[in-house]
Amino acid sequence: MATKIRSDINITPLVDIVLVLLIVFIVLVPVLPRALDASLPGGVGAGVPGPLLRLTLAADGSLDLDGVTITLAELPARIHATTGKVVLRVHPSLPLHRATGVLDAVKAGRPDVLPALIATPESS
Repeated sequence: MATKIRSDINITPLVDIVLVLLIVFIVLVPVLPRALDASLPGGVGAGVPGPLLRLTLAADGSLDLDGVTITLAELPARIHATTGKVVLRVHPSLPLHRATGVLDAVKAGRPDVLPALIATPESS
Protein backbone atom coordinates (compact mmCIF):
# COMPACT_ATOMS: atom_id res chain seq x y z
CA MET A 1 0.00 0.00 0.00
CA ALA A 2 1.34 3.42 -0.95
CA THR A 3 1.46 6.17 1.67
CA LYS A 4 -0.26 9.41 0.91
CA ILE A 5 1.80 12.63 1.09
CA ARG A 6 0.50 15.23 3.54
CA SER A 7 0.33 18.72 2.12
CA ASP A 8 -0.71 20.74 5.18
CA ILE A 9 1.56 23.34 6.82
CA ASN A 10 3.31 22.57 10.09
CA ILE A 11 3.02 25.74 12.20
CA THR A 12 4.62 24.37 15.37
CA PRO A 13 8.09 25.90 14.63
CA LEU A 14 6.45 29.25 13.85
CA VAL A 15 4.56 29.27 17.15
CA ASP A 16 7.75 28.34 19.03
CA ILE A 17 9.67 31.25 17.51
CA VAL A 18 6.88 33.75 18.19
CA LEU A 19 6.61 32.65 21.82
CA VAL A 20 10.38 32.92 22.35
CA LEU A 21 10.39 36.43 20.85
CA LEU A 22 7.45 37.44 23.03
CA ILE A 23 9.24 36.25 26.16
CA VAL A 24 12.44 38.09 25.15
CA PHE A 25 10.56 41.37 24.62
CA ILE A 26 8.66 41.00 27.90
CA VAL A 27 11.93 40.51 29.78
CA LEU A 28 13.87 43.31 28.01
CA VAL A 29 11.33 46.16 28.04
CA PRO A 30 11.70 47.06 31.75
CA VAL A 31 15.51 47.00 31.42
CA LEU A 32 15.76 49.37 28.42
CA PRO A 33 17.03 52.84 29.36
CA ARG A 34 14.80 55.83 28.81
CA ALA A 35 15.97 58.08 25.99
CA LEU A 36 15.09 61.41 27.55
CA ASP A 37 13.39 62.43 30.77
CA ALA A 38 11.90 65.81 29.97
CA SER A 39 9.34 67.96 31.68
CA LEU A 40 6.89 69.52 29.27
CA PRO A 41 5.21 72.89 29.75
CA GLY A 42 1.95 72.90 31.69
CA GLY A 43 -0.23 74.27 28.91
CA VAL A 44 -1.70 77.59 27.83
CA GLY A 45 -0.51 80.41 30.04
CA ALA A 46 2.19 78.37 31.80
CA GLY A 47 5.08 80.78 32.15
CA VAL A 48 8.71 80.29 33.04
CA PRO A 49 9.10 79.74 36.80
CA GLY A 50 11.28 82.52 38.12
CA PRO A 51 13.37 85.01 36.18
CA LEU A 52 15.16 84.10 32.99
CA LEU A 53 18.96 84.63 33.02
CA ARG A 54 20.26 85.51 29.58
CA LEU A 55 23.94 84.78 28.94
CA THR A 56 25.42 85.88 25.64
CA LEU A 57 28.80 84.77 24.33
CA ALA A 58 29.57 87.22 21.52
CA ALA A 59 31.76 86.69 18.46
CA ASP A 60 34.65 88.57 20.10
CA GLY A 61 34.49 86.25 23.13
CA SER A 62 32.92 88.73 25.55
CA LEU A 63 30.40 87.38 28.02
CA ASP A 64 27.22 89.29 28.80
CA LEU A 65 24.79 88.47 31.67
CA ASP A 66 21.45 90.28 31.31
CA GLY A 67 23.06 93.30 29.66
CA VAL A 68 26.10 93.51 31.97
CA THR A 69 29.52 92.52 30.63
CA ILE A 70 31.30 90.10 32.98
CA THR A 71 34.31 87.81 32.88
CA LEU A 72 34.21 84.03 32.90
CA ALA A 73 35.74 83.97 36.40
CA GLU A 74 32.91 86.17 37.77
CA LEU A 75 30.12 84.03 36.29
CA PRO A 76 29.78 81.30 38.98
CA ALA A 77 29.57 83.86 41.80
CA ARG A 78 27.04 86.01 39.89
CA ILE A 79 24.57 83.20 39.18
CA HIS A 80 25.00 81.28 42.44
CA ALA A 81 22.27 83.16 44.34
CA THR A 82 19.89 83.49 41.38
CA THR A 83 16.88 81.37 40.49
CA GLY A 84 15.22 80.66 37.19
CA LYS A 85 16.35 79.20 33.92
CA VAL A 86 19.62 80.02 32.19
CA VAL A 87 19.65 80.66 28.45
CA LEU A 88 23.07 80.67 26.81
CA ARG A 89 23.31 82.33 23.40
CA VAL A 90 26.55 81.48 21.58
CA HIS A 91 27.77 83.01 18.35
CA PRO A 92 28.30 80.21 15.79
CA SER A 93 31.75 81.42 14.74
CA LEU A 94 33.19 80.62 18.18
CA PRO A 95 34.96 77.29 18.75
CA LEU A 96 33.18 74.68 20.84
CA HIS A 97 35.62 74.87 23.77
CA ARG A 98 34.55 78.48 24.47
CA ALA A 99 30.91 77.44 24.88
CA THR A 100 31.80 74.44 27.03
CA GLY A 101 33.92 76.68 29.24
CA VAL A 102 30.89 78.88 29.88
CA LEU A 103 28.72 75.81 30.53
CA ASP A 104 31.28 74.56 33.06
CA ALA A 105 31.21 77.94 34.82
CA VAL A 106 27.40 77.85 34.94
CA LYS A 107 27.52 74.35 36.44
CA ALA A 108 30.07 75.53 39.00
CA GLY A 109 27.75 78.33 40.10
CA ARG A 110 24.50 76.33 40.04
CA PRO A 111 24.94 72.55 39.72
CA ASP A 112 21.18 71.97 39.53
CA VAL A 113 20.61 74.08 36.40
CA LEU A 114 20.47 72.76 32.84
CA PRO A 115 21.12 75.70 30.48
CA ALA A 116 19.24 76.09 27.22
CA LEU A 117 21.54 76.73 24.26
CA ILE A 118 20.70 79.08 21.40
CA ALA A 119 22.93 79.64 18.37
CA THR A 120 22.75 83.18 17.02
CA PRO A 121 22.72 83.73 13.25
CA GLU A 122 25.91 84.78 11.46
CA SER A 123 24.62 88.33 10.94
CA SER A 124 24.43 89.01 14.72
